Amino acid sequence: SDTDIASATFNYKTLSPTGNIGGALKADVSGRTQDVSVQLQTINNERYVPIGTQFTYSWTIVDKNGATTTTPEQSFTFLDGRYQWQSKTQGKVTVFWYGNNDVSAQQAMDAALTSITNNEALLNVTLPYPIRVIIWRNSADSKLAQQPRSTTFDSQIVTGGSRVSTDVLHIYDPLGGFVDVVRHETAHIITKVAGDGPFTSLPSWIDEGTAVYAQVTPGGYEPALRQAIAQDNLIRLRNMASATNQPDLVNIFYGESWNVVKFMVDTYGKAKFAAVFKSVKDGSPIDAALQANVGVDQDGLYNAWRKSVGLKTIDFPPVATVTSVAGGQATQVPLGITSAVKSADTTASDGTTSSADTGVAASPAKAIGVGIGAVIVAAVLAFLAFRMARKPKV
Repeated sequence: SDTDIASATFNYKTLSPTGNIGGALKADVSGRTQDVSVQLQTINNERYVPIGTQFTYSWTIVDKNGATTTTPEQSFTFLDGRYQWQSKTQGKVTVFWYGNNDVSAQQAMDAALTSITNNEALLNVTLPYPIRVIIWRNSADSKLAQQPRSTTFDSQIVTGGSRVSTDVLHIYDPLGGFVDVVRHETAHIITKVAGDGPFTSLPSWIDEGTAVYAQVTPGGYEPALRQAIAQDNLIRLRNMASATNQPDLVNIFYGESWNVVKFMVDTYGKAKFAAVFKSVKDGSPIDAALQANVGVDQDGLYNAWRKSVGLKTIDFPPVATVTSVAGGQATQVPLGITSAVKSADTTASDGTTSSADTGVAASPAKAIGVGIGAVIVAAVLAFLAFRMARKPKV
């Protein structure tokens, strides 16, 4: 610069089909000529930016006179810098690998494309964006790239792969079934497209169950399930909204999830199974989605499945139902008396309609009445508290 540099700012965006996330980092600068750099932590308590994420970035430089220069925006794919990566693209899938791992890369490509095709047909959706599959040769090589979990869990469970973002898969370890690891994780890409909405998401049992259903075989989950059925040591579906963090229950959780999904497809058909996903994506809770499309809630489905594997049904107590779905809550305005109130009709998941006032009060008179009532209630509570405080101890 012809004059001293006042500031240098690194502007970046991580790209995602569901919404880009931007940020800016300030570099330390001084003088007129300088190499500047910034460091973005990708794994810490504040963020996890997975390997395979696509970035765009630019620099904005301001000198002491206020003159501003912004560099042209550039893009790159964030990869593990310890290795020399290769890549290939076919259809909507790009595979990244390093070393002499060409065979695994081709297997991953074929498995991902097959899983996309099969799950698009199963769930009646189309994957609308490309995906990236990042392959390490083993768990040890991938350790620094994985999102940290509990030490106990990691010491007992080896993770073959993970859907780390909307359009990125990590494959950490073949686990003796490399093709099934890729098919499983690719299925999670499609289940998100089919079932996750702006305000609702799939419970883990149907998400993971569909991913295992996408495998060539359920592998070690099936014998674990057979043993659990023999001992009637199963998990209520309602308690499987999120994946278990207990290592001794992992195989039962995945095996049961898979078998319930298989039961649903075999019993109700693919069309109704796909309709459950669509209902959740459209905003229905899972119980309402199941009830509308297959005629049972989670407990009813669990009992139907138990009966199909030779176990007795369980008489569960009724589950409280919600008659209206709460909307997203924006920044709240200060409390006050509105000049006009409009009634909004809300249609609940069960088809009923209720009305809700959008204002705080309907009129000054009503506001005064509510205020007097609140004062009376407060006075009574204060009097009772005073009496209790004076009561002698026995």
